[in-house]
Amino acid sequence: MFDAERITAELHRELGAVRDDRPAVRHASVATQLRLVGEVSTADGRTVVRAEFDSPDLAVRLRRELTELYGRTGGRSDVVTAVGRPPHYLVRMTSRGSDLARATGLVDRLGRQVLGLPPAVVAGGATVAAGIWRGALLARGRIVRSSGRVRILVVCPGPAVALALVGAARALGALATGQETAGGHRVLIRDPGSADALLRATGASGVADLLLRYARIPDEAPAAAPNPMLETVNARRSAEAADRTAARVRWALDVLGPDVPPLLRDAGLLRIQHSTLSLSRLGTLADPPLSKDTVAGRLRRLVRCAEERMPDHAEQA
Repeated sequence: MFDAERITAELHRELGAVRDDRPAVRHASVATQLRLVGEVSTADGRTVVRAEFDSPDLAVRLRRELTELYGRTGGRSDVVTAVGRPPHYLVRMTSRGSDLARATGLVDRLGRQVLGLPPAVVAGGATVAAGIWRGALLARGRIVRSSGRVRILVVCPGPAVALALVGAARALGALATGQETAGGHRVLIRDPGSADALLRATGASGVADLLLRYARIPDEAPAAAPNPMLETVNARRSAEAADRTAARVRWALDVLGPDVPPLLRDAGLLRIQHSTLSLSRLGTLADPPLSKDTVAGRLRRLVRCAEERMPDHAEQA
């Protein structure tokens, strides 16, 4: 029986045991973990680094890495308990001055928070990309199964981090997709080959082998046979809706002319050029790739801008 929580725990255990002596790779892993489950702040002449994990082993590991990489001591690992939730494990380290904050790469020379991951980490190539994803999997990585397919999921604090993870996965030969949902941003790896390549590159070969075995096991419940008539009706409705959207977008671009914001114009042109594609597929054609929710939002804003300019003609479009 497939147990996603057990496999996720095994993933964290296997990656937590990886020892990589290359400072750049270790730094990439630490910076990614801090960005995903922690924070680095400077105030009153002191730097405070904190991160929170579900596992005590991961908390101790991060504290050790902070000490060895940046030469700081005095870090603490505490258990945080709250009613109705399992215990969490907090890593906290303080240091005089801002040297530690800048060393993590998450704060620039002026003390401002860096958006996403540190530029030097993002530009580190395939070798450093393995460290980025090792840190991401340790911090927020989960193995999930949906519709009979095993996937890797990482929840991100914002779009810049998600974009950095997508790029790092590409450097490792894996295809990852950034998504914007009602609950926030996340990165998903659906393709079995991409998941296998990424897990082996980060040092989780055991979990990769385990997932390969599960991929060969069919679902316990057979899928319902498709209804050809229903599929035809749905396809026709989707095509009609896409045509209506493309017509509205074309009208909006004509109304706004050169005043249309570039991001909205690009989304509109994609919709017109590929009027039959789904929003998800349309998002993959964008540069950089976008989630279907982002594409839909930009198309709505484009049409709304045109309606505000010409309200009397909005219903005719």
